[in-house]
Amino acid sequence: MAEVDASVSRDSGLGITSRLLQSREVGAILAVLVLFTLGSFIRADVFLSADNLVGIIRNTAITAIIGYGMTLLMVSGEFDLSVGSLMAVCAALVATMYGSGYPILFIVLLVLFFAAIYGLFQGLMITKLGLPSLIVTIGTLTLLRGANLVILGGQTATIPSDNFPRLLFYIGGVLDLGTDAFLVSRFPLQIVWTLLFLVLGYYILNKTAFGYRAMFTGGNKESANRTGIKTDHVKIINFMLVALLAAFAGMGQLAFTQAVSPSTGQGVELIVIASVVIGGTNLFGGEGSMPGTFLGALVFALTQNILVLAGLGVQLFQVFTGIFIIAAVLIEVLSRDLRLEYLTEEYLSPLKSLSTETESFFEYVRGDVQGIDEPLIFAAVGTVIWAVATLILMTVVDTILGWEFSFVIVSPGVSALGTVPLIAFLLTAGLLLLTAIFLHASVKALGTRRDFDTTLQGVIYSFAPAVLLFVPVLLIGWSFVTPLVLGSVVLIAAPILYLLYQSTRVLHEFSSRNALLAVGATIVLWLAVGVFTATQIGIVG
Repeated sequence: MAEVDASVSRDSGLGITSRLLQSREVGAILAVLVLFTLGSFIRADVFLSADNLVGIIRNTAITAIIGYGMTLLMVSGEFDLSVGSLMAVCAALVATMYGSGYPILFIVLLVLFFAAIYGLFQGLMITKLGLPSLIVTIGTLTLLRGANLVILGGQTATIPSDNFPRLLFYIGGVLDLGTDAFLVSRFPLQIVWTLLFLVLGYYILNKTAFGYRAMFTGGNKESANRTGIKTDHVKIINFMLVALLAAFAGMGQLAFTQAVSPSTGQGVELIVIASVVIGGTNLFGGEGSMPGTFLGALVFALTQNILVLAGLGVQLFQVFTGIFIIAAVLIEVLSRDLRLEYLTEEYLSPLKSLSTETESFFEYVRGDVQGIDEPLIFAAVGTVIWAVATLILMTVVDTILGWEFSFVIVSPGVSALGTVPLIAFLLTAGLLLLTAIFLHASVKALGTRRDFDTTLQGVIYSFAPAVLLFVPVLLIGWSFVTPLVLGSVVLIAAPILYLLYQSTRVLHEFSSRNALLAVGATIVLWLAVGVFTATQIGIVG
């Protein structure tokens, strides 16, 4: 009995923070909090206004509504790249048929029926013929884009305000509330549908037998089949659901903008899938979150809004979309075993041993068949730390002292949120890889019996002081004198060179002389790269 109590105590001791870090929505929650803070910092007067916040939620509508269906589909182990094109075709059908005089109720029912049949067709092709959903939905995406051009005749179709159908208004119109009695002057009805479908989606996924079957299908299809679950039927139904929601979202967008063009829906599929993944749905099926999908859609809506407020337009929106997708995948991989102890075990403990018992640490690395995974995690955590430190110090100093920061294309604000981590990754990865190549060429010439992975492990751990790279980066960005920047680089390089010497001597079982020769040759090669780079920059200048 005592053992059970102890076990329960340990589990409960994880606390709310640890459970939050292990939740599937952690990435989306953190992204929303960061973006909300950033928006408040850039233009609080506009960003925090009721109309702007309502507009942000409205901008989640298309992504979130389609995303709920995509969540169910991805939970069952499939995905659909054609949802953006289907959304556009359905909107085009409504606009052209209504312009031709057909009753709106008939049109809406016909379009929904068409979407359901379309989803059924895709589901049958994928489940019964065994075709991969990637290939099938790329094909149908292209087909539907062509169909949209044919339906619209290459022109934009509109629905005039004086002949706007009431049913379409209820699907995606905007209520004019005035400005006297309400904080919000206009209220888009798409918000109501977004929240309603969120509740329904959550109930279906988490509270119904169909939701459990979908998760079981995506988690282990063979086991699901053995238990009597008709996995093909589950997938077909989910293809139909996501198609119906795409059709509904298309009609809602038509009602909101009162127009549909040949370019409508392009790129929507990528943002939808990215939102679903950011929200915590497993890329390989079996797990998903409807609230997470809404939060993922909110991440993109916030990003677009902040870019506009920052005066950057939407030129960087695709850049951030790519960054968010990559970040979502990383979070997906790391969240499988994410604990508060993770930082300690994979970064702080090795860092402490490396600092206090350098030779013993590298002897442990040499004797432990750990592969390259743990060193890569060590490098990744260090990169994240120096990127975050750069962002924080850049913003704080800019706010307090007003120092203008400019490092390549980075400046305080929205652009720094995406470009600083990218620069940190590229700079660290480039330094590590070239150093490992130079050093391994040197140790091979001196007769090492170890492979490249051994050299790479030593280089990664030796670059532990590179976590301080934010110092010279900030000094350059604030236009400090060159000797001060070079001095900071030397202070960081000195312990790195010492660690490279120790790692080379221990891991490759070299004498002190050979270890010094290998590190010296690496320095010469780096100097050659530096001279060449400076020469090329001088030519351009």
